[in-house]
Amino acid sequence: MVHAKIEPSAAETTRRARMPVLHRYTVPVVGLDPAHDGLRIAHLSDLHVGSLTSHRFIRDAVEMAQAETPDLVLMTGDFVCYSPKYVPLLGGLVRGFAVPTVCVLGNHDYWTDGHGVTSELLREQYTVLRNQHTRIQVRSAPLTIVGVDDAVTRQGDVQRAFSGIHKTDSRIVLSHVPSLAVPASEFGGGLILSGHTHGGHVQIPGLTDRIFRKLGYDFVRGFYRVRDSLLYVNSGVGSSSVPIRAGAPAELAILTLRTAKLGPNDHPVIP
Repeated sequence: MVHAKIEPSAAETTRRARMPVLHRYTVPVVGLDPAHDGLRIAHLSDLHVGSLTSHRFIRDAVEMAQAETPDLVLMTGDFVCYSPKYVPLLGGLVRGFAVPTVCVLGNHDYWTDGHGVTSELLREQYTVLRNQHTRIQVRSAPLTIVGVDDAVTRQGDVQRAFSGIHKTDSRIVLSHVPSLAVPASEFGGGLILSGHTHGGHVQIPGLTDRIFRKLGYDFVRGFYRVRDSLLYVNSGVGSSSVPIRAGAPAELAILTLRTAKLGPNDHPVIP
């Protein structure tokens, strides 16, 4: 029997080409419990459910994350933007993660409807941390996830978020705004995940990062050493200002954690 090869339609090919970029990293983390060596995390940020980002595009990013079968899903804010009418759509767009899923809110969530966004995420059985931490068992070892609330809307309280944590646990910190990585790093090493900057959104070499620094943003996209911590700034999925990106494509990050003492020559690597 001869089986005909079914080629994707032109529309499907175009849709796939416009899907978020999948970045896979192997990440050395100070203080990681050996039981968590090889732990795979899906990191999503800045979905911006609203009028500027296709809901199909956002759902594609979520389905890409699900297809990677991570051990843990972490989302760092700005789930919606501009109008409360988009909040009821959020639950359906992020639905389906069957592994522990932990979130913090961003400035657009608070500007839109922070309570409504929280309710949608809780309805999906996802954890929302607002200057809190949660301790979960992963691979028979405790993992502490610290959630620092949004800095732009003055909700963030790093001291409160870290109050009472188990210092010997593996630790991951979530903060929508990456600048809070600096005070968070004072509490010890670990991995810090953020978003907010959209990776510069439109990257002009030598100019975009300089503009961001003048605006007070030292961390724009990718990995940074902050004391003994390692910060990752996700470029995010959606748009809140202009729908066009250049040099900073929408992304889904898959991070594979490795136990390591992070030395001066250690860097995250793409496997």
